[in-house]
Amino acid sequence: MSDDASRPELTIMTFNVGNGLATPELLVRLLRHSGADVIGLQELSAEQADAVDRLARDRYPYRIVRGTGFEGRGLLSRHPIAEQEWMHLIPHRPDLRAVVEVDGRPVTIFVAHPPPPKVSRQGVIFDPETIAQIDQLAANVAGTAPALLLGDFNMTARNPKYAHLVASGLIDAFGTAGTGRGATFPTRPGRIRTVNHRMTWMPLPPVGRVDYIWVTPEFDLQRAWVGQANAGSDHLPVLARLTLRPAEE
Repeated sequence: MSDDASRPELTIMTFNVGNGLATPELLVRLLRHSGADVIGLQELSAEQADAVDRLARDRYPYRIVRGTGFEGRGLLSRHPIAEQEWMHLIPHRPDLRAVVEVDGRPVTIFVAHPPPPKVSRQGVIFDPETIAQIDQLAANVAGTAPALLLGDFNMTARNPKYAHLVASGLIDAFGTAGTGRGATFPTRPGRIRTVNHRMTWMPLPPVGRVDYIWVTPEFDLQRAWVGQANAGSDHLPVLARLTLRPAEE
């Protein structure tokens, strides 16, 4: 925390753990060493959820875990969780809303994972239900400031719904305070290369930025970056360091 108690500092992380692709032991190790104060998880399997709940509790005493695979969500926090709600904005894919008390101030955190777009005659587009989900998330986050929206949105900054989130008053943490392309998906095994007469896999970097930390204007962004360890997931985590402005600002 900052020396100025009126401006608490937080490190936030979002991570799609790949519905079991990130092995439970490596995942717990990654989370414990991330340095994050609050972590939002997507695609949390039952085995991953159990490991996180049991083995990360000393680092994150406040936890919400729902290990249901692709629909799974989680929130780990070093700060008390005062409220929680599962929002059914789209069938069979509930999003998480929680209120975290940061130095006595409520911060609303949403963990979301809209379904991926589909190929149609009009191109690669979201279903109407997904568009409505993203629109409602944007309205909910903007209406409960200070707030954070964490998740895999299955879209790049070129998607029209990205522009809608920006127009709603939300700030893309990496887009504002990060450097480079910030690609997070997919992590790929890459190509085979011969080294000293032995065949080895050369990993290829991700190509798309689909994982986001969105913040309301009550936060000042210091830095945002993509984590380079993923414990086996097909996504890389995204992190951001931010400061919460005093309530009177």
